[in-house]
Amino acid sequence: MAIFILWRRNVCEARVYFNEDGQEQKVMEDVVLVQPEGDVYLLVNLLGEQKLVQGQIEKIDFLHHTLHLGPLQEPSADQG
Repeated sequence: MAIFILWRRNVCEARVYFNEDGQEQKVMEDVVLVQPEGDVYLLVNLLGEQKLVQGQIEKIDFLHHTLHLGPLQEPSADQG
């Protein structure tokens, strides 16, 4: 009798998406580190690949392991 074990990833990696004008694009998969660096975020995946993405966090969905970024908001005129 053969016994098959299906391994399901149950760790904390995330997929990062960038949303602009209603269009969502995948930026990176298997992200294990998101570190703010001023107005950009340093993304690092399981393999150590790095990417800098400018934007702001719109949503973090822990259930689906996703991080959604959007464009930076332009400062309004009254904020100087």
